[in-house]
Amino acid sequence: MADIPGSIEGAAEGAGLGHDFLRHIDRCRLLVHIVDVSGSEGRDPVEDFDKICAELHEYSVDLSNRPMVVAANKCDLLPPDSDNLRRLRAHVEELGCELFEISAATTQGTRQLMQVIAQRLRELPPITVYEPEYVKPMAQAGDPEELEIDHYGDTWVVSGPWMERLLGDINFDDFESRNYFDRQLRKCGLFQRLEEMGIRDGDTVSIYDCEFTYER
Repeated sequence: MADIPGSIEGAAEGAGLGHDFLRHIDRCRLLVHIVDVSGSEGRDPVEDFDKICAELHEYSVDLSNRPMVVAANKCDLLPPDSDNLRRLRAHVEELGCELFEISAATTQGTRQLMQVIAQRLRELPPITVYEPEYVKPMAQAGDPEELEIDHYGDTWVVSGPWMERLLGDINFDDFESRNYFDRQLRKCGLFQRLEEMGIRDGDTVSIYDCEFTYER
């Protein structure tokens, strides 16, 4: 069971918690939309419901087609002259969903809702879960003493087996990948070794086909 505290517009495109939010419900067989029908803060329950459905559809058509029920919450706070509940009921029933009137604060209707959910789950088949493709872990820096460092004027040439493997995993057009490369070199102590050998700011560090200007 995944308890998701609401969504925002653009979640399917990565806004807010984005996919970290949406992927939590990939394995759920039944979706329960809890919608505030009290009209608090000027919210419209039909509009809120449609926004959530739209985000689900943008993220995964399969997910948006899962069986769902709607819980109209805060019915105890519904103003007498409000038509929110009537409009929401007509809207969701037109879409083939059941609607249940509840109040989480007073527990009105919550037992019936739980019984309906339990019954539906007994009938629904499990979701097919597709395992993610294997992603080879990125190479990591090794012992800096295993590297060969040659000094020619203001140029320092660094080479070694693990350095070549590490470079093969780096995309220098990608900011995060470049940062990973920098962290690995700092973590293994290469920069410290270069400093002990006398490297200065502005010197060139050459690592196979890659060159960069050294700065502390």
